[in-house]
Amino acid sequence: MKKPQAILDFLKCSSLLEEETSLLYRSLADKVDIPLVRSMLLHISYDSQKHSAILNGMCESLGGSKMKRKDCQKRADPTWRLIEDLRQDISSEKNVHTEALPFLVKKLALLESNSAEEYFVLVQMKTLEYMTKEIYKQYNVQLKDMKDIFEVIIRDEETHKELLSKMRRFLAKDEKKIEDTEPPFKYQNPDAWSKPHPDTVYENAI
Repeated sequence: MKKPQAILDFLKCSSLLEEETSLLYRSLADKVDIPLVRSMLLHISYDSQKHSAILNGMCESLGGSKMKRKDCQKRADPTWRLIEDLRQDISSEKNVHTEALPFLVKKLALLESNSAEEYFVLVQMKTLEYMTKEIYKQYNVQLKDMKDIFEVIIRDEETHKELLSKMRRFLAKDEKKIEDTEPPFKYQNPDAWSKPHPDTVYENAI
């Protein structure tokens, strides 16, 4: 069976996306004066950097991908556009004032939600089984091990959403002024997760 290139491209693009996310959080952290908020932003930045390395390692283990950054931007346009919007919001200010942080944090929560959704869909698809077969030949990695890796990443993304929610509450002078409109953490209720979107990049990988 020929290696589904879509799998490799997905892993490559996900790695690049996590790298961009890590840089985004670090950039914001550098412009925030509140120590607690800055430390939480850096925590998420380090996690995203870790995810990028793991996903890139998986991609290289399967033979690698020649996808360019601009191609990945087209494939995951809404998420990349969100990152670019956030980058512009952050770069336009020398220091990010407390009043602007709740809005930025809310957009970051949407970014984390999108990322977790993508990884969960992959775990549910048969493409993960194929990935495991290929990696097993070289590294003796079982399907459960692969699922565990992605599930750790998913849990990290959900933890990021929780941290961002706490940031918004911390930043609010009156907690009641912030209506928490974000969806409940999906990882806690897998059956409630949405079905794979028909135009997902790895739908036709097998």
